[in-house]
Amino acid sequence: MRDSELAIGTLVLLGVIAALLYFLFPNEISRFLRGPSHKEIYRSIDRETAAFSAETKTISSYLEDSWSMKAYRAVDSALRQNGYLGWIKTVKAERDALLSDTLRKAERQSKTADRIFLALISKKSLRESIKNSRARMNTQALDNEIAALQTQLDRGKNSLLNTLVRFSERRRSLNQKALREWFIRSLLVGLLIAVFLSASYWLITPSPNPSGSQRLPSYPAREPSESRIFSFFRPKASYQPVLSNLGEGPVLRDSTFRLTIEPKTGTIPQPIASALKGLPKTNTALKLASILGGYPDTPASRSHHLSQPGGLIIHTAKALIHCEHLLTLLPNPQIGPVVILAHDIGKVLTLNSQGVRRPHDIPAADILASLSELKEDFNDITIRSILLAVRHQHSSAEIPLNAPSPTQAIMQFIKKADYAAVAEEGREAAEKIKALSSRIIDSFPFVIPDLNVNDCKGGRSEGFLSDGYVFLLKEPVKEKLLKQLNSPDAPVFKGQDPVWNEMAQALSGAGLITTKIATKEAGKKSCLFTIKTPLGQEKAIVLHASNVTSPLREKWLGGNIPKIEVV
Repeated sequence: MRDSELAIGTLVLLGVIAALLYFLFPNEISRFLRGPSHKEIYRSIDRETAAFSAETKTISSYLEDSWSMKAYRAVDSALRQNGYLGWIKTVKAERDALLSDTLRKAERQSKTADRIFLALISKKSLRESIKNSRARMNTQALDNEIAALQTQLDRGKNSLLNTLVRFSERRRSLNQKALREWFIRSLLVGLLIAVFLSASYWLITPSPNPSGSQRLPSYPAREPSESRIFSFFRPKASYQPVLSNLGEGPVLRDSTFRLTIEPKTGTIPQPIASALKGLPKTNTALKLASILGGYPDTPASRSHHLSQPGGLIIHTAKALIHCEHLLTLLPNPQIGPVVILAHDIGKVLTLNSQGVRRPHDIPAADILASLSELKEDFNDITIRSILLAVRHQHSSAEIPLNAPSPTQAIMQFIKKADYAAVAEEGREAAEKIKALSSRIIDSFPFVIPDLNVNDCKGGRSEGFLSDGYVFLLKEPVKEKLLKQLNSPDAPVFKGQDPVWNEMAQALSGAGLITTKIATKEAGKKSCLFTIKTPLGQEKAIVLHASNVTSPLREKWLGGNIPKIEVV
């Protein structure tokens, strides 16, 4: 058989199959050939316009709240150009006009299509009743009316589809235009700042010292070791942190800390003095303890474990107690109290208004290296190992390749004692929260209205109302409940959150939240579901929407209603 005959036979067979399918399923085949219904197209337009409204909020935040636009607005105002305000008005007017025009056209076209669709259904129903009646009647005129109505409906669908296509094209164009103009203005601001900083640098930079003298760091002077690899300082033309040039290995050099002050000292706090009784003491350990005594109100963290005033002293004392049985891990037991007292001491500088979001291990190592007692108590190799372990306790990958062998053992010692102390704090905080179960249950209904559900308040959503359930993200709920309870201490240990678990158990036991959705079950301790939102995966508790008052539900339904998937 030739290829042409085979092709013709295949086409004939396909035609027969298509005719048979149309004979068996005429309505379904017709709907498939006609494409989506006018209602589906209208829903697509509704989704597109809702997304466009969300994009408008995001773009407005870029144009009005970004630091570059604030700087541009200030420059524009200073020059009295008033171009910024006109530009913003134009952007908003164009976007509002597109949205309102699209919605108006879509609603008008949808109403027309609805009317034609109802008439078409009525005519088809009449034709079926005539066909099923015993009296034989001519339906030719009725068939012509149905065909005419179907043609009108198809034209209406095409109009709706064209409206959707034009809106999508215009939406993309307006987004590109707004972001392009934002980028150009931000670039101009960046160039102006760069020019200003360059000019300032050349104006204020002093001329080179002809004598070639160098300014030394503000740390206490030390006698250099014979071997260059163990030297703590190298001659530099400018200041360097005490740990930025240890050996030849890859040491982090971008520290923003400069220890230019003498740390305060005070009486050794009673919890630390008590914890030190069974431990080997050195002058370095006693000096570190007195520095902690000079900052008695320092918390152990900003928002997690022992975040109340004095939390750092309590945490350090607990770590000292837990480190006693770990001293055998160290080459010299005297190292233990020193590194435990030093591992968080940098927080006396970072947990204040000047040290927000800065790592504490950098200044901890700087404070320790500045103590003259350290050189008296230990040799060069031990000192270098201690400083590297303290400096890199949270960045072990950055330890120099030529670090002395005790460094890793000291780092593991710090981590084990620190984890044990935090775990104990977690158990204590969980017991404290458990005693407040009744207050948690009473406070929960007052927390819910404050949450930003379905983006009803603007900004990042803290919960979602979807498909008859209210999904509330864990962290905002926890934060607001702790605020209601006036109990900020909420440690998280190795991903475990004992404080939240007690809260969740109280809410679940009172029937305020559900732990099962269809075949999906929440975590046994945390009562949390993993949900997939437009922003990614989140952890959330769930309650039935019927448990929320009608005014609050209506308020949330007025926002963006996302599709939530329980993983």
